[in-house]
Amino acid sequence: MFDIPAPRAPLLIRPPEKVPVPNAERGWNLGTRARRWRLTNPWARRAILAHVHAARARPVPDDLEAEAERVARLIRANRLTPATVAEAFALVDAALFRAYGFRYHDAQLRAGLYLTAGHFVEMATGEGKTFTGALPAAVHALAGCAVHVVTVNDYLAERDAEEVRPIFALLGRAVAHVIHEMEQDEKRTAYTRDIVYCANKELVFDYLRDRAKEATHSPLAYRLRLAGQSKPVVSDLDFVLIDEADSVLIDEANIPLILTEPREDGLSPRFLAQATELARKEDDRFWEAPDALGYRSIRTERVKELIGLLKDPEPEWQSLALAEEILVQARTAEDRFDRDVHYIVEDDKIVLVDQQTGRPTPDRSLPWGLQQLIELREGLEPSSARDTIGKLSFQSYFRKYHKLVGMSGTLREVRKELARTYDVPFQPVRTHKPVIRFRDQRHIFGQTDDKLAWAARRASDVAASGRAVLLGVSSVSLSEQISEALGQLGLPHGLLNARHLEEEAELVKKAGQPGKITVVTNMAGRGTDIKLPQAVKDAGGLHVIILDALETDRLDRQLYGRAGRQGDPGSYDIAHSLDEPELARLLGRSLNAIVKAAHVMPRHLRVPLYFALLGARRRYLEKVRRKRRLKLLSGEEKRNDVLVFTRRG
Repeated sequence: MFDIPAPRAPLLIRPPEKVPVPNAERGWNLGTRARRWRLTNPWARRAILAHVHAARARPVPDDLEAEAERVARLIRANRLTPATVAEAFALVDAALFRAYGFRYHDAQLRAGLYLTAGHFVEMATGEGKTFTGALPAAVHALAGCAVHVVTVNDYLAERDAEEVRPIFALLGRAVAHVIHEMEQDEKRTAYTRDIVYCANKELVFDYLRDRAKEATHSPLAYRLRLAGQSKPVVSDLDFVLIDEADSVLIDEANIPLILTEPREDGLSPRFLAQATELARKEDDRFWEAPDALGYRSIRTERVKELIGLLKDPEPEWQSLALAEEILVQARTAEDRFDRDVHYIVEDDKIVLVDQQTGRPTPDRSLPWGLQQLIELREGLEPSSARDTIGKLSFQSYFRKYHKLVGMSGTLREVRKELARTYDVPFQPVRTHKPVIRFRDQRHIFGQTDDKLAWAARRASDVAASGRAVLLGVSSVSLSEQISEALGQLGLPHGLLNARHLEEEAELVKKAGQPGKITVVTNMAGRGTDIKLPQAVKDAGGLHVIILDALETDRLDRQLYGRAGRQGDPGSYDIAHSLDEPELARLLGRSLNAIVKAAHVMPRHLRVPLYFALLGARRRYLEKVRRKRRLKLLSGEEKRNDVLVFTRRG
């Protein structure tokens, strides 16, 4: 890990991609640690902040672009030192002031310094991560590196690029954004700019599309093409800054991105219907017990017996390998995919819902067979089968960058995995102002109807006190149920979910007003900051009510972290019900039985017991998912070793 990747240069001088070191061979690089320490030790931090503060006392230079060229030469000559970083930060601070009329606060400067040095930074929501990211982006752009700033969706990529463009324009640096709707030539042009904002999935698919074309070329031919005129769209993997780093690098790390193309032959609808029929037979003779994450495999020795239950089997059942695979997919569709939770139906199409952000993802589809099974279940025409022409996980892709950093409000729980997988240390940054948010109530109900009735009354009472209320859920279905409960009480409210995105900006703008009630699906990755007028702050600030069991503590923190930002007051409640399907999957059979049995206990005993068991189960499942991610990464490393001489795969 270099303190600055080599500036853009011909391929024969600098490889466009870093060759990742396998985990088994990874060790502490003393040179890298020394370079990070040189920038982040207490004396360097104080000196850099003091330099920025002192620069504010001087008039802002008339020609910031000329000043940027001077600082760029300084960085390229001396690389990253406290002196060069201090000069660059003072320059960006001046550009921010000229563009927007305010300055960086010290928490942002400290976070920017750790990012520049090569860290993952935990920075609380509401602390101004968009402008903080401009600091390391500017330093590396001035050094001549290709800079990619990665967000979790197209909306944020475009919005963030627009927000920082005036700052970088003053420094003579070009900013572009890349979104799904762009033509390939537009993307190619955008990726040549100094700083590029893009969504994680779009970036990796752009990379995959080019590499898929070269899959049969030798390494030499591949490199010569990269050095020629027809370079790939994404070619210089110098410096990348990932916003919501835990969502991109952890939560979605074990979901490989698969590039496909349609093929003429496919699975017959009747074969898929028969697979669904067999998957619904719950007989444990045929199925293994669910694993920790709720997935079930078929007992291989029982496949023929299960097929024998069909009166008129389709010819596809003659292939036992195909039969076993499609039966497992059909069982997964039954057990793991619910309408209005994991997907919605729009215009006679299945639209997947991103479980981290609550946003629809119309450009994504499920792996082979699974998509068609769900379409058939919903009475839709099954889409055409597709062949895989390229596959890559976020873990493997982002390790190709010469320098990788990231930020999020929820990193501490996954800091060890980030360090192990990406060889990048973790650093928390304290908030600009003290956090005065507190947890108010916790409840566990037997039935969802009881929970929703309580939540509607609770929202009404809190809103009546002059505060703003945010009801957070994880599914479209539950958001519409709580919306109906609020409507029955005659309570006006806003609703933001995968079916109601058109008015997002306006809903969020009004969500902090006195007495306002807003229902939202997962807030992670929405990039929204709910502004509170002074009257709401005086009444107690924003109140968040979390209404279902989320997979991790981090998702809880992302939701209630919307309250108590930037020193504002705030509070939150958590309420679950034992009949939630997602809770049953989360707890598993054994804990489900214990929790239901404990529901007869007095409230002051059962509520702490329930949340203690839920917390333990979440930590256990995090370990299971971590092992799956590491297994996937290890498999990709071995596959790359095998294919390195042929570039086939």
